[in-house]
Amino acid sequence: MIPSFDRRIIFGSIATATGGMIDVGISVKVIIFIVAAVLMLIGLNYLVNATKLGTSIRAVAQDRPTAALMGINVNQVIALTFLIGGSLGGAAGVLAGIKAGTIDPFFGFIPGIKAFTAAVLGGIGNITGAMLGGITLGLLEAFVASYLTLFSRGALPGADYAAITAFMILIGILIFRPSGLLGEQVGQKA
Repeated sequence: MIPSFDRRIIFGSIATATGGMIDVGISVKVIIFIVAAVLMLIGLNYLVNATKLGTSIRAVAQDRPTAALMGINVNQVIALTFLIGGSLGGAAGVLAGIKAGTIDPFFGFIPGIKAFTAAVLGGIGNITGAMLGGITLGLLEAFVASYLTLFSRGALPGADYAAITAFMILIGILIFRPSGLLGEQVGQKA
């Protein structure tokens, strides 16, 4: 039997301006999504910053020939990095499919662009920066989707404003601060 993730945890009720009551709560899907994403982030951060494999990954990313001279099997590290990245991408796809309830071949395009925007916003190569970029992007999208829908009297749905906001932030960051919020200026390699 497949478990139902459509249940909601209700925190209470609040009164509306019209005198009615609405429930305030969160769905089980969202809780699972958040907990799994945080666990994957913590696991990746630990792997990259506190293990021998993470040190090898960072060494190979910085300078392949020198890493090879230090005894690191560069091809194996690259293969493991792609395996880890693909696994995390697959897990994120499963979580997004559970949250959305339906998928199609183009399901991941907009989330992929938004993930790239979050990584650029936080700073490419900085895991914590990508997380902060994702949170910032999500909050900005929610704010814009909520308030621009009110100001434009519903000319566009809120989701359209959210997508427009993500693209505008990506363009702005690439123009004005290409290293991102937490990124570092890197010198040219010879």
